[in-house]
Parts: sequence; C-alpha cells; structure tokens
Amino acid sequence: MSASPLFANLRVIELASMVMGPSAGVILADFGAEVIKVEPPDSGDLNRNWHKIPGLPVSEFAYPFQVDNRNKKSIAVDLKSEAGYEVLIKLVETADILITNYRLKALERLRLEYETIREINPRIIYALATAFGEKGKEQHNPGYDVVAYWSRSAIETQIFPYDGWLRPFPYGAGDHPSGMAVYASIVTALYQRQQTGEGSKVSTSLLANGAWANSVMLQAQLAGAEFREPRPRGNSYNFISLHYPTKDDRLMKLSMVNFKKYWKPFCKAIGRSDFPNDERYATPEARSRNMPSLIHEVTEAFKAQDLAYWHRALEDADIPHAAMPTYKEAADDEQKKANDIIIPMEHPTEGKMRTVNSPFQVSNAEKIKPGAAPKLGEHTIEILKEIGYPKEDIQTLLDGCVIEKSDS
Repeated sequence: MSASPLFANLRVIELASMVMGPSAGVILADFGAEVIKVEPPDSGDLNRNWHKIPGLPVSEFAYPFQVDNRNKKSIAVDLKSEAGYEVLIKLVETADILITNYRLKALERLRLEYETIREINPRIIYALATAFGEKGKEQHNPGYDVVAYWSRSAIETQIFPYDGWLRPFPYGAGDHPSGMAVYASIVTALYQRQQTGEGSKVSTSLLANGAWANSVMLQAQLAGAEFREPRPRGNSYNFISLHYPTKDDRLMKLSMVNFKKYWKPFCKAIGRSDFPNDERYATPEARSRNMPSLIHEVTEAFKAQDLAYWHRALEDADIPHAAMPTYKEAADDEQKKANDIIIPMEHPTEGKMRTVNSPFQVSNAEKIKPGAAPKLGEHTIEILKEIGYPKEDIQTLLDGCVIEKSDS
C-alpha cells in the first residue's frame, strides 16, 4: 500500500454542475486528490436539489449530489463579480486540473475558456465536458444525457419496446459513463504533461460518448449493413437474449453469445434435452425457420419453475443469465459487496449508510474512505485563507455577497 493516496499531490478545480463533470471529479477525489468545487452562492450546483424533481425516489437526503461529490470541498463564489473572478484566478494558479461542463458561451462570458486559463497556468489540465461538442451549429445548444446521449446515439431507437413505452432512463445513466471518459482524458493528459512538462486541453461530449456506446450498431450503418425490421417478442429473430417470465412472475434474462457451446447444456437445464435432436431445432437453419415455436416452448419451460430454481439450473449449466432485479436487490447484491462496488460509509447527519464506489481499483493505491458531500460554501473561508486572503478581505467579500459560507 502506498504511503499516501495516489493523487494526494493534485489540486482540482471543479467548475461543473449536475453529473458528467462532477462524476469525473469524484473519481479523482476517491484516489485522494483535493477537489475544490466552485459553486454559485445561494443556489450552488443544481444537483443539490435535483432529487426533489417529480418522479425520482422520494427522500429529504440529496442522494444524487452525495454520490458525485463525496470527499470534495465547496467554495461558493460569485464569478460574475470582479472580486469573485480574482478568487478563482488565485485558485487556478495553484491547480493541476480544471474540470468544467459550463456551456461554451458561459465560459467565454466569464473569461474561463481554455486560452485564458492557459495564460494564467500553462501546466494546467483543462477538461471540458460538453453536450454536443465544440464545433458545428449545435455547439451552443443545451443538452443533458437523455437527449444528447440516449436519443442522439440511436440507443433509444434500438431499445424501445415494440408494444409499449419505456419509463425514463435512470438519472445520470449516460452522464456517468461519459464522466469516465472525462476522467480517462485527464489521466492521459497528466501522462502527457509528465513527458512534456506542458498542460493541455482535453474534451469530450455526451454526443461522442453515446455514439461510442452504440458504436457497433452505428458501424453497421456506416458499413452499409441491412437493418432488420423490428419484430414482436413472439416472432423475434433469436431466442437467446430475450426475457422469460418465471412461475413467480419474475423475469429471467438470457445471453447466450457462444451458442455452439451453450445450446445442449441449456436444453438440458430447461428440461428439454430432446431439442438438439428435434428436426425443428437441430440446425441453425431449422431453428431460424421455427423460431416462433422455439420461443414459445422455451417460454413455457421457464413458466414452470420459480426464479430461484432457474438461478440454480442455469448456474449449474454455466449459462450467462441474470434476473431483472428490484432496486433493493440491485443495492443488496452480494457480488457487488464482495467486489467493493457497494461500500459502507459514515455520514455526519445520516449515520451509517452505503454508497456506490467508483468502478475500478488500482493495486497498491487504496481509495480514501467515502465521506459526505460538502455543504454549499463549507470550505470557503478555509480555502481563501490558504490562498493568501487576510481576514479583513474575507469579511469584505462576505459583506459584498461575493462569497458564501455554510452556517456550520
């Protein structure tokens, strides 16, 4: 184990809100970086209150903000004022990394675009996260993952059910993988700086990450492949990745990619060892001709036993599968616990609870214990003192509403 956290010597300025940018910052914080979250006074990051929007799970605890902002520091500064801008510039002078997902026009208006920041600190890694990229007629358009990632990638087109409508995509489910790309770009730039001594700008977008997530299907289009018409479940092109209802009204999902390997063990597992010798299903061509009847028979087999039975049977047969879990089951998953995916934490107001870990480990580089996300302006005074502001100047900034500190 290393004597200190892997990124203990890194200072990160986070000019970001909601999920994509902050999710990259929280990974750096997990490995010990000092992440200073710069927020507007009064409102702070919108994500502090986004758990209150209709449709999300009901709680007084700001759970979306917690997962993406643990172990960070918060300083509340009005960047529209000259005095507030000066505070940020002093922070930039001391920083290794700046993360932002502000819209491009806002960065220009606030004098926070890369060219300006580079003049202040040539060694800084400037990480920009956008919705639609930095070029083209949509570069200034607003966009969150529900439109820029899911819809524009055609993932949503692919997975709409044939006979109904999807519920909304889970909160941040496109932002978090996109945030991983922000993190990867930062680490790549840090390696480059190690070689050259110079900082750089790195950027990615929800649009790019959505395309990457659906790159196989987009490559099919780019290669001129012929897309098949969607079919209802009972007449699907293949039975190997469908959902199957069980006796106790649960859903079992299959994924038999290596069909040659899994076909006979699967048939035995569902009690239909006759299938491989049945002329309707004995060859790929025969199965394709008779797919509706095969789907029907497999569906009826799954209806005969409950979910626990199918877990055992498919596991014994080494068949890739998963039950469609409730959120409670997904959160209490023993495999997640065993691999430190869901980890315990102590929260100063919520007490003992659990949280979702960032999704990778590095040998001999322990993550720091997950802590509470900061209150708005919790570290304002501490940070200003650290960068050289005397007590009198701090009070002047407070009196002028340029900065804000938390009550506690």
